Amino acid sequence: MNRRLLSATVVVTCAFVVLLLGISPVALHSPPVTRAGPTSNSTSEPGRLLPLSTGPYSATLNVNPGQVQEGQSINLQVNVNGGTSPYTYSFTGLPPGCTNQNSPSFSCNPSASGNYNLAVGVTDAHQNQTTSNSVSVQVTSSSSGNGNGGGGGNNSTNPLSSLLSGLGGFLSIVLVFGIIGFITWILLVVGVWIIAIVLFRRLPKRGEAPAVTPTIRCAACGASIPNASKFCSECGRATGPKT
Repeated sequence: MNRRLLSATVVVTCAFVVLLLGISPVALHSPPVTRAGPTSNSTSEPGRLLPLSTGPYSATLNVNPGQVQEGQSINLQVNVNGGTSPYTYSFTGLPPGCTNQNSPSFSCNPSASGNYNLAVGVTDAHQNQTTSNSVSVQVTSSSSGNGNGGGGGNNSTNPLSSLLSGLGGFLSIVLVFGIIGFITWILLVVGVWIIAIVLFRRLPKRGEAPAVTPTIRCAACGASIPNASKFCSECGRATGPKT
């Protein structure tokens, strides 16, 4: 009887201790259960759990090519290292003809010449923000003809273009002097023809005898003088009244 009472007392005492400490007999023999809950500052969809942010992250912007003519295409590419997707992109410094797009990669065609500094701000799913490096892009006028549209923005002068440009200036000068010389030659030919025509008209016609001036003889010396003369060209005496 005393042993049964002692055993009952031990059992009651152990049960009281277990209840006091809040430990259930099942929990003593069961593995711990981890319950997942929503993460703070989370913008995930309902029922979707986002992984915890891994700390600071960075973004790198690449633009190819770095120098183009107006109307040519450039490609923008953003690489994100770290953070939690999905990401939101906001570009700054875009030239006219390029509109901001919430995308890590897109192409556009600048429509105005100038130097532009491009950058992109990136926001991850936990609203952590970072800004990429700044990339300079030069857009040249389409009339200048010095944009090569190649990668890296390298621009080289074409020797053939320079030669043709120099020849164009020389040919322009030659053309101007050639036109002036041609007009001068035409005027000279016309002048010679006018002089020749005037002289030709003054020559007697073929078969036409030259006009004969009537003459008289001087009464003093007998010289032949024109009939209209009042004095003799030889002796100087007056011819007298005409009969």
